[in-house]
Amino acid sequence: LAVFICLFRMLNNQSVIDAIYIIASYTYGPLLGMFAFGLFTRRKANDTYTPYIAVASPLICFAVDWVVSACTGYKFGYELLILNGAFTFAGLWVKSS
Repeated sequence: LAVFICLFRMLNNQSVIDAIYIIASYTYGPLLGMFAFGLFTRRKANDTYTPYIAVASPLICFAVDWVVSACTGYKFGYELLILNGAFTFAGLWVKSS
């Protein structure tokens, strides 16, 4: 923790903070999707597929971000969190009963 604090102090760059938020979008997206699925539905998630969905969702988001950036020049930012959560929610919905 102290190393990261010293690193941020040395860099003191807004883009470092933005990069951390983008990384957090990839890691917290599946958590958001699972939380929303449990909160808003009464369906039972299939525990066998849940880890695969949670890993596939950030990979799909990375691919979508890469394709959209290559085709249109648009670079996703913090909205990756919502997109990632939506992919997780949709995957859980498809594989639930």
